[in-house]
Amino acid sequence: MGDKFYQIKSYVKHYFMATRKGHNVHSPFAYKLCEEVFYNTSVFYDFQILIKLRNTLLKDETDLSVEDFGAGSQNFKSKKRKVKEIAAKGISPVKQAQLLYKLVNYLNAQTIIELGTSVGITSLYFSLANKQAKVYTIEGSNELSLFAKELAKNNRVLNCTFINAKFDLALPQLLSELDSVDVLYVDGNHTYEATLNYFKTAKDKCSNDSVFIFDDIYWNKNMTKAWEEIKSDATVTLSIDAFYFGMIFFKKEFKEKVHLKILL
Repeated sequence: MGDKFYQIKSYVKHYFMATRKGHNVHSPFAYKLCEEVFYNTSVFYDFQILIKLRNTLLKDETDLSVEDFGAGSQNFKSKKRKVKEIAAKGISPVKQAQLLYKLVNYLNAQTIIELGTSVGITSLYFSLANKQAKVYTIEGSNELSLFAKELAKNNRVLNCTFINAKFDLALPQLLSELDSVDVLYVDGNHTYEATLNYFKTAKDKCSNDSVFIFDDIYWNKNMTKAWEEIKSDATVTLSIDAFYFGMIFFKKEFKEKVHLKILL
């Protein structure tokens, strides 16, 4: 489970340590990311469509039976959940989803893997950010996966493949079929062991342009521990800690590791 006290304490610390608006960021690549992704206020046409869709989900009374295979949810106690409740508490907030869209768009990412589909709204942000990309989204819960697949179909999103399976089984199988992964987004099973395992399983398929994103890195002490180990891995040359999530890059042109904390 998530640790609320730990999260608040960690945020206060992050708030005072983090850089703002790209100030004091010396890496040209990281500064450009701040400019084009993190603090880019441009409004994309797709955002209007996706906000309308999100608002529709926030009114959806459909009941789904949700199976939790990871660390459990801090927002839900029951397996029976309404779509509107999941949309309100269990998916990436608007600001974060739009940031992921901008990142995929800016990097022109071609192959994207999402671990944790939920109702599928974040999957659509990935899919619409680059309509030529191939998006693979994995969800362990059958009813969630089916709902998300139908949502994409109803909105004519054709470049997203929905995989209903446990992450531990589906990820190695999917990776074996791919040459490389441009974006890996891990938003499920918030445990130390699982998070490290997903990183180690996928890192062999990273390229110089890949980015791996780990959601909820301050969910509890174990998730932070996993994040610290991941960013210290020899293959990682740049890490960006945005508190709500962490990003790692593998750019070989970085002669020394760069670790940034940014305030969004």
